[in-house]
Amino acid sequence: MSLSRNRFLKVATILGALCCTPSLGEAHEKDLRTQTDSWGETEISFCTRLSPDAFGFPGHAFVGFSEKPRGQTRVYRAVGHTVAATAGIAPIVFTYFGGASVAGRQAEERYSHMKQACLTVGVDRAVYQRALSAAKPTLTVLGIPDTVAASLERYSLNENDCIDFTMKVAQQLRSAGLSVPARTATDTPAAYIAKLINANPS
Repeated sequence: MSLSRNRFLKVATILGALCCTPSLGEAHEKDLRTQTDSWGETEISFCTRLSPDAFGFPGHAFVGFSEKPRGQTRVYRAVGHTVAATAGIAPIVFTYFGGASVAGRQAEERYSHMKQACLTVGVDRAVYQRALSAAKPTLTVLGIPDTVAASLERYSLNENDCIDFTMKVAQQLRSAGLSVPARTATDTPAAYIAKLINANPS
């Protein structure tokens, strides 16, 4: 069965993005704090990494939360929205072309803090708490425990995926001065994080 023109164009632009994803280069940091907090320091990082396969494509975006209470060691945790282990590659790809969403999950990332792959933003604690709340699994608003709700998330490329999750958290920083660019249908995670970095110079 041949692809429609629209689907062909989507495939072509995805392949183009694979060849032209920008390099993130050096570390990127921005300070949006408006006051000194006696409690300590809070930072939020918007990060990307390669997919764990031979090609590293399409990659993955996630959010890191970093807290350093005064006089204590820093605590870092990273969270992302991805597919469940049971989701097959074909159904996942088909979601990009309007197919039904697949089983997803929200999970902590096994990732060391590599700032060169992130936009790290210093924020006031109130902003930090808002972003933490936005990162909670969707079904927690219904009273479902976080661990259960996280395992019941759905996933669709270009609509309810890792970039969408990253943007949802980033929106909580707009009032503090973060610029959150729109995504396009062909943005890879690395390309979107690069756009976010470029929109927020130090």
